Amino acid sequence: MDETAHARAAFREGIGDITPEALRSRLEGVLDSASMTPGALTVLTATALEESTDLDTVSRRGAGVQMSYEGLRLSRELIDTDPWSSGDRENGDMNAIAAEVLVARGFEYLAHTGIAMDVVDAVRHFGRDQTLRETARNPADLDRRLEAEFVRIAVRAGADVVLGSVPEPIDALADDLSEELGTAPLPETDSALGGVSERISNAVASPDTTTPGEFSRSSGT
Repeated sequence: MDETAHARAAFREGIGDITPEALRSRLEGVLDSASMTPGALTVLTATALEESTDLDTVSRRGAGVQMSYEGLRLSRELIDTDPWSSGDRENGDMNAIAAEVLVARGFEYLAHTGIAMDVVDAVRHFGRDQTLRETARNPADLDRRLEAEFVRIAVRAGADVVLGSVPEPIDALADDLSEELGTAPLPETDSALGGVSERISNAVASPDTTTPGEFSRSSGT
């Protein structure tokens, strides 16, 4: 199964109704250049926990994670480059709108899920970090939190859609992966996801971990 393709297709479907066409084209450009690690990791986590899980539901969840991340990443890029000061106001305005749309649509996809507050917290952290960045000795350390948080959110989102909650061993693995993969820019999926399915399977095989069937299902949105 190609987790990246499923997440990318759900993302593309999620922006298909956005108008005007120029804005939708800009969003498609964001998708085309994106590392799909957050969305693909969401799908991979869910299918590693339950192979027969509904791919449409899981892919939509992955798209929500990816959209939320891309919107904040694009906002950070605008802060870094300040296109309005360099005379590129038109592109700056379009990208600012695109960033807002992506965050809003991503949260729409995740609003009634068990990881909704994770995304809210990530937005809050992002705002605070960008404020602190102006006087920080090493701004890159603050920037890195965005990628680390969305790697962690991706794992938790995949577990939540299958299990209805996130067992502690999966949460611990999410923390480990956020440290390993949470770099700016994010690694591409081919390198990022290698061996992750096995690590998830090993985590849930732990004697301290409740099996997937013992958890109530999430709403699946």
